[in-house]
Amino acid sequence: MKLLELHIYSFGKFEDFQMTTISSTIHLIYGENEAGKSTLLAFIESILFGFPARHEESYEMNHHGRFGGTLTMESNGEKIVVERTKGKASGDVTIHFPDGSTGDEENLKQLLKGMNRSSFRQIFFCNLNTLNDYHRYDEDGWNQVLYEAGMSGGTSLLAVEKAFDKRQGELFKPGGRKPLLNDELENWETLKKKTNEWAKKNGEYNRIVQNKQQLEGQVSEHTERLEHLRSERRNLDREKRVFPLLKEKRRLESHLSKLPKYKPFPEDGLIRMDKWKEQAVLLSGESESMLKRLQKMKEEMNSFDIMPEWKVFLQDVSYWNEQMVLFRARSEERKELERDLMSIESILGDELDSLGLVREDANHANTSFTAREELKQHIEDRNRSDQEYRYLNESFQSAQEELEKEESEYELLKGRLLSDSERERISNSKRPAGRQKWQGGLVICALLLFIGLGLYESWFLGIASSAIALIGAYLMTLTKENSHGSDHDLLIQDLELRRRVEQAKEQLDRLNRTYIKAAEKVDRWEAERYQIESAIKKWRSSNTFPDTIPLHSVLDSFDKITSIKKRQQNYSHKQRQLEELDYSLKVVEDGIKKVCDDTNITYYYAENAMQLLLQKADEEREAIREIEKLRDQYQSLESQLADINEKLTSCRNEMKELMSIAETDTEEAFRTKGNAQKEAKEILNQLVTIDSQVDESDLCSERISLEEIESELITVEREERSVIKKQQEVYQQLAAEQERMLLLTEDGTYEDLLLQQKQKEDEINALAWKWSVYKVASDLLVKAKARYQEERLPAVLKRAEHYFNVITEGRYTAIFPPSEGMGFRVMHSGGKAYKPSELSRGTVEQLYLCIRLALASISPIQLPIFLDDIFVNFDAKRTEKAKSFIKEFSINHQVILLTCHMDTTSGLGENIHVLERTTFSTKKVQ
Repeated sequence: MKLLELHIYSFGKFEDFQMTTISSTIHLIYGENEAGKSTLLAFIESILFGFPARHEESYEMNHHGRFGGTLTMESNGEKIVVERTKGKASGDVTIHFPDGSTGDEENLKQLLKGMNRSSFRQIFFCNLNTLNDYHRYDEDGWNQVLYEAGMSGGTSLLAVEKAFDKRQGELFKPGGRKPLLNDELENWETLKKKTNEWAKKNGEYNRIVQNKQQLEGQVSEHTERLEHLRSERRNLDREKRVFPLLKEKRRLESHLSKLPKYKPFPEDGLIRMDKWKEQAVLLSGESESMLKRLQKMKEEMNSFDIMPEWKVFLQDVSYWNEQMVLFRARSEERKELERDLMSIESILGDELDSLGLVREDANHANTSFTAREELKQHIEDRNRSDQEYRYLNESFQSAQEELEKEESEYELLKGRLLSDSERERISNSKRPAGRQKWQGGLVICALLLFIGLGLYESWFLGIASSAIALIGAYLMTLTKENSHGSDHDLLIQDLELRRRVEQAKEQLDRLNRTYIKAAEKVDRWEAERYQIESAIKKWRSSNTFPDTIPLHSVLDSFDKITSIKKRQQNYSHKQRQLEELDYSLKVVEDGIKKVCDDTNITYYYAENAMQLLLQKADEEREAIREIEKLRDQYQSLESQLADINEKLTSCRNEMKELMSIAETDTEEAFRTKGNAQKEAKEILNQLVTIDSQVDESDLCSERISLEEIESELITVEREERSVIKKQQEVYQQLAAEQERMLLLTEDGTYEDLLLQQKQKEDEINALAWKWSVYKVASDLLVKAKARYQEERLPAVLKRAEHYFNVITEGRYTAIFPPSEGMGFRVMHSGGKAYKPSELSRGTVEQLYLCIRLALASISPIQLPIFLDDIFVNFDAKRTEKAKSFIKEFSINHQVILLTCHMDTTSGLGENIHVLERTTFSTKKVQ
């Protein structure tokens, strides 16, 4: 069966997911990790064999009610759809057949031919884990694997085998006590011991038993006589029935003796003569038809016109077609180089413009590591100088501010000191005359305000202004009078101020010295800064570094110029590459042009010319193939014609041989003798039928009439009645002896023991029979599996050897089966055999992959083979070889290849599906 389509309603991370147009050969499924490849495999397995149990991994979505999906498969050329949805434990199955009918789980099991989940995983599913499991199998393990691969339902048979062993153990075990048969045998031994004790009781009992035995002997004699009489009666009855048959037999024998001679004659001679004559006529017609076909094919082969040097032409086209792959790649590379050159040139222009330079400035600038380190040191010195300047400037500013502050305070204190005249006035206590004049002036001012404001504004404003002036005059008078009392205090304050002025003077001198020292440090910094600036200027000159670049960005500009120079070198390198590509492209174009000239094909450009050459090569190949095909057919027809002529001769010889056996010269005489032989055969068949109904004893009977038989029958019946009467009398005597025996053993113990012993023996025999049935069945199953392995294993190894030889390119030529605790061994082309443990991991995985594919190829049911990232441990060459082999293998067996490596998909065709790593997928892939 082949997988054509699938539709997931809801399963794991997939929801309403479809996959249509699945390739019937090899189909690729690519997806990153967690994209859903394992979930997709679990879905296919679940649809075929049932959903996992609840305690196992669950793929059911809680938010989606419709769990399950469908698989569309091709079986025996018909398209069927298998649908499984949520229902009972493993799900509800519906199979939709092409005629519109439906099926259930039993129909699915019939389609799968009894294969179960375990066999499916062991044969049709392959990943690194399943490959590596093979090296742990011993001979019995491979026996079971091969048995399951060749017969669907192998796991069920293994369960039956285990059940047989279990039932045998439950019935009997040597030395055991719990099994049923062991327990019954022990009970039987106990009963036998008791019975033997009762058998020794007394002589009376033995005498009765002896008498009873004599009577039983008479019963036996009478019984034998009755059997004899009854047998004789039956024989007489039989003679009475077969007497008419004997009469018919004599009549047929008389008619047979009157027939003409019919021997010798070959068995089925007439039928064989008709068959050979019919074949001879048919073969004659086929021979004439074959001759005509040969003549027509010869004319058709002569009608083809091919190039004289077609092999050289095909080699040249093949070579230049291979070169066209490089030509296209190099053309694309050339375009990419041109784009890179334009991009580099644009970037160079932008970078130079950003620096305000031209290419010559950048080329002349020294961008060595030493120059950069020197520049870096100068920049660090300048930065250090800036930092030192900030520190010195802060110190200088601080000293200057403190000095100016102290000078201001000093001047302020000096201004608060009393003058010499004030000190003298206070000491002489004299009032100055100006104060009285000042008080009188205030009174006159108040009077003038009252009169002026009252006349020109309002009298109220004049009264208020004059009142204010008078109050001020009064307060001044009070103040001056109080000041006379505080003159002594002023003198004391003046002395304190003078002391503070002296202290301020000393502080001012100290701050002035600090200010001078700070100014000297600033002067020294300026000298050092001049040296740093000179060193940077000298570095610019010695390294041809442009002066237009600001000093604060000179280091960044240095790095940019370094990058520009590297980019220019890259530009030059790509230009050289472009020239080399142009040369290589020119070589290919010239080669293709030469082939075109040799074949009279017009050359326009390489791609078009190559297409024309390939078309011409295909035409040549097609013509050559047709000629070869016709030549093969011609040879085949010649061979068939020879076979037909040989068969025709053989038919005629067979006809002559039949007439020779019958000792006849003509066909008519042969048929006459054959008809006589046919009639005789019919008579003989009737005689055989009569003989089958008549015994030899019937043939030996001397009775010549029915009356004689009936008379003897009456005599036998009379004697039979007499013997029956005597038998009844003996039975009465036997009953009396039995009664006496019962009185002797009225407790019945001995008889009970005999009965129990007999019953126990019957039970033991029944259990023994049951145990022997299980034992024989188990042995037969083991022998059947062993025989199946002997027949099936060579076929598997033969295919696996072929696959392994192809996939390893002939390095390994044979595979030997596991035996005596050893695994598989492979024969190297050098003649040495290796165990799998002596091979590389990649070679071992190739070996087990070939065995897995061989197992799948012999399976009675053909399902798709699922390969999940099996190339991980293969190198590049082995991977390509394995992919080519699997691609060829998929022509006869569908392969589904899953991978998370995009490189794996190359070279395997265009049938690829991409799975996206999303939480819920509703994508429909076609």
